[in-house]
Amino acid sequence: MTMLCVFCLTVFSCSKNDDAPTNNLTETPIAKPQFDNTNFGIYKGVFVGSSGIIVIDINNSGALSAMLKVDGTTYNFTTTQTIQQNQATTINFTSGANYFRFTVDSNGANPTITNLFINGHPNSAILVVKETSTAIVKMYEGSYSGGETGIFNAIIYNNLIKGLIRSTTYNANYTATGTVSNNQINTSGNTSGGSVFTGTLSGNNIAGQWSNANGTSGNWTGVRTY
Repeated sequence: MTMLCVFCLTVFSCSKNDDAPTNNLTETPIAKPQFDNTNFGIYKGVFVGSSGIIVIDINNSGALSAMLKVDGTTYNFTTTQTIQQNQATTINFTSGANYFRFTVDSNGANPTITNLFINGHPNSAILVVKETSTAIVKMYEGSYSGGETGIFNAIIYNNLIKGLIRSTTYNANYTATGTVSNNQINTSGNTSGGSVFTGTLSGNNIAGQWSNANGTSGNWTGVRTY
């Protein structure tokens, strides 16, 4: 049986960042305030089909680019397209033979990645959200085990967590939502696979237990990687 989740939470500590994305953990958003309610700005997310993270820059620094890091390999994506501020946007990004399509509403809502192809990573998926100047997006990579095994990756932003899960047992991808209160994680929100996750947030680490209605259960863990 499959599993999924996303949760809510409080923010953690780290060091300051520049305009350009880096691999340093930080408490400071990259996103500029003038783009908070537009299609321009920074979008961050997690990758499954192996494991990784993505940062998409939509004219936050004056150009269109994306950085995907999967299992330590970095792919730098570009496009020849031009876009306008405050308009619904569709951009086709490429990096060699790899590609994906990014779409977002005129106000920055509903960012989505489709038509995804990363060589050597079949059946992959990406979950992204918009970062704002007041709410940093943090990415976590991890795994789960027990009655089912797989990848457990999550994004934390604006006191929310969203999860993207890859079941290696069933070769399927899932998403989920939940909450964190006083560093206690629970998925009282939506879980597409019907599983329940509970656990704790401690610094840059998240961990706990999962179970589903069929009696399958196990442990999950993750660490902040961006």
